[in-house]
Amino acid sequence: MNESVKYYLVLENRPGDYNIIEINRIPGYENYPTGSIEAIDNFTKKYTETELRDLIIENNIVRDEYVNGIFKIISDSKKTLLPLTKERMDVIKDFMASSEEIERPLKDKLYGYYKKILETFLDNDMLNIKLKEFKKALNENNKEDIFFLLGKIPYYKGREIYFMLWKELMVRKESISRTLEKNDKLNDVA
Repeated sequence: MNESVKYYLVLENRPGDYNIIEINRIPGYENYPTGSIEAIDNFTKKYTETELRDLIIENNIVRDEYVNGIFKIISDSKKTLLPLTKERMDVIKDFMASSEEIERPLKDKLYGYYKKILETFLDNDMLNIKLKEFKKALNENNKEDIFFLLGKIPYYKGREIYFMLWKELMVRKESISRTLEKNDKLNDVA
């Protein structure tokens, strides 16, 4: 990742139409370091999207037509990302804190993402050591070690795994919800 690239938290009114959220205009964040993806995520993961929107309205930080827009992070290089909000982090933290076993397809996906990321910056010897550690944590269902090892890779790359995990957990949650709804409908008929 190019460190000279600046990132901005924005609200998008319509595709490509952004209003930058100046975090430094929020009381308590006057000297907050902005411009990096990690700094923005550290700010946004303290709040739900509703709380962020309320904070922005309360401090009159964006123009009215943007208030109900979509939260995004954009860069000088026109890269667009989703912010890590409290809701997204809570889904991950709840799963990591649960005693629920990580299913094999999710383990395989996590391992694949982790390996792909490590291959971009480690030599073969160090890559093999790190992959063994991660595989051991996955096989033992040691979520604490998994989260710890994810925290040891470059932030920008680690956040990709957080989003992959969040999406997988949301798909799982939606599938469970649909199954419960289907069962409720079947029970109503009976």
